[in-house]
Amino acid sequence: MDTQHLQIDVPGIMSDPEWIALESLDEQTTHFIFDDGMLISLKDRGLVEPQGGRWRVTAHGQRALTERAV
Repeated sequence: MDTQHLQIDVPGIMSDPEWIALESLDEQTTHFIFDDGMLISLKDRGLVEPQGGRWRVTAHGQRALTERAV
């Protein structure tokens, strides 16, 4: 599936697939179902960053998860 169809082009708003991907990274899942395009998209939005061969959720990404969960 093309990543661009899973995104919402509005700053501060995440699509369900973006939120699921971010939540999966936050929970350090061992089975990440999205492709690298999703990781790059989340990185471009400042929600995740590469660290030591893994991806971690940034402080901005944590806030986005918290705000969406409320």
